[in-house]
This record gives sequence, C-alpha cells and structure tokens, in this order.
Amino acid sequence: MTMVSMTEGDLTEKEHDLLQVALGVAGRALNPVSRFHVGAAVRAANTRIYRGTFFESSSFPLGICAESAALSAAITDGVREFEAIAVVGGDPESTLSARPVTPCGGCRQRIFDVTGGTARNVPVLCSNLKLSTIYRFSISDLLPYPFSVDDLPTSVSPDPGRTRRPVRGSG
Repeated sequence: MTMVSMTEGDLTEKEHDLLQVALGVAGRALNPVSRFHVGAAVRAANTRIYRGTFFESSSFPLGICAESAALSAAITDGVREFEAIAVVGGDPESTLSARPVTPCGGCRQRIFDVTGGTARNVPVLCSNLKLSTIYRFSISDLLPYPFSVDDLPTSVSPDPGRTRRPVRGSG
C-alpha cells in the first residue's frame, strides 16, 4: 500500500468513525507550550476503539504523543491485535492547517511494534483538524526500514540446548 490522498467522502464508515474519535480527543490535548492539538484512535480487532491525546511537559522529551497514549490504553486493556489507527492534529489558530499530521518517528516505531509490523501492516489514517485532507498509509509506508525483534540477537536460555528469542506481542 502506498500513500493515498483522500477526502471524507472517500472513507469507509469505519475509517470515518475512527477519524471522528481522534478528532474528538484532539481538542483535549494538554499543550500549554505549543498549543498544538493531536488526537489518536486505534481500532482493535475486537472492533473496540481506544483513544489518546497529546500532552506536553515543559521538559519536551517528557511529553506523551497521542498515538502512544491510544496504543497504551489498548495494551492496558489486554488488546494485542489491531485493525487501524487514525491521527488528527494541527494548530487550530493556523491558517495553514491543510497539511495532515503524521506520527513522529518514535510513534511510527511503536505502531509498527505493537500492531504486528509488516505481517499485519495496519493502515494509518492521518488528517488535519478540519478533516479536509486525509492520507492513508500503511505502517510500512511510514516506516519502510524498521528496527524489529528480528534485529535483536538471540540469547542463550538457562536450559542448555534451547535458545530464546525476545518476546513479541501477538498481532
């Protein structure tokens, strides 16, 4: 799958609903420094939707991205299989808000790891706050050369003759 530019009319009902949930939480961002709004929604394989919003800290590296918050909510609930993720964001005061927000590099890696990587290759919907420009990517489009569990060395287990691979969540 490559990036597809679309409008609301091009969306499936499930995609539209997922973007609406992300949009609904974007305005709840805790953003005293940047005033930037970001919301994310992830649909689990059981069709339940988990949401998250961006919150920043005056020490920027300590903030939490909306995508990470949504994935964390799902993982906390025991979810390990995902269908899609939507990210909506931007500066509500900007007149240049047509460009969709995409996940940062760290979130791209988290989405890849948590949703099953290239085996599942979940769709990632990205939009601006007006839902006037929407991009549909696969996680492989956003992270074409990921670091994965396959890059980690095997380690010898305490039981001779057995090797242990790092545990990877099912997806």
